[in-house]
Amino acid sequence: MVLLNNVLGGNALNSRLNLAMRERRGMAYNVESSYTAYSDTGLFNVYFGTDKENLNKAVALVHKEFDLLRDKKMGAVQLSRAKKQLVGQIAISNESREDLMLTIGKSYMLFDKVDSLQVIFKKIEAITAEDIQEVANMVLDKNQMSTLIYK
Repeated sequence: MVLLNNVLGGNALNSRLNLAMRERRGMAYNVESSYTAYSDTGLFNVYFGTDKENLNKAVALVHKEFDLLRDKKMGAVQLSRAKKQLVGQIAISNESREDLMLTIGKSYMLFDKVDSLQVIFKKIEAITAEDIQEVANMVLDKNQMSTLIYK
């Protein structure tokens, strides 16, 4: 789920939503997705700010990216790049002692264990395009989504 989120709208400028909505179409200055795990559930959301005249197009574009992730497997090159980017982000975040302690605390609370970076990196490397597509089909199910729009 973390890798899927990173590909879709994670904290890098090369995310699918950022490229499609901001870079190619100029519809939003900021677009991002986020995922928060809990012990028994989780929260996934997409956020963007846009002008009123772009709202429907922007929402449709988000759903188009959802559809692509559900219906089409990621290519080997894109998946490899996504994995390397996530590994790099995790490595950098672990340089901050505060981030490291928060990560350890969350892991212990959620999973009752803390994996080493090497174990985490091996788990990321083991993710397949089929895994991403399976998670996308569970999480990005239109029948399970809600939408909140502030005007």
